[in-house]
Amino acid sequence: MIADRMVLAGLALSLSAQLPANAESEFGRLVAAPGVEETFYTCTACHSEMIIAQQGLSRPDWDELLIWMVDEHGMDDPPPDERTIILDYLAAHYNTDRPNFPVE
Repeated sequence: MIADRMVLAGLALSLSAQLPANAESEFGRLVAAPGVEETFYTCTACHSEMIIAQQGLSRPDWDELLIWMVDEHGMDDPPPDERTIILDYLAAHYNTDRPNFPVE
């Protein structure tokens, strides 16, 4: 019984070591970096984080999209300091060059 648990634990550990860098975390597929928490909780109140990860927008376009979501979809407008954190995060990780576009 204990040997079986040890084998299973070893298997789980070896599988987790093989996960790609963009594997799911507590923030789904979003890049773990400063601003991920604010972005995740603000955006996933209405939709999956994959919607974010699939985009490739400039900072002004992300800002325009946030305005649209507040105006047209009733999203809570983030406070200015949090909005800046979110926009900085999105511009750094989900910009037009799409550096973190999910491949799976």
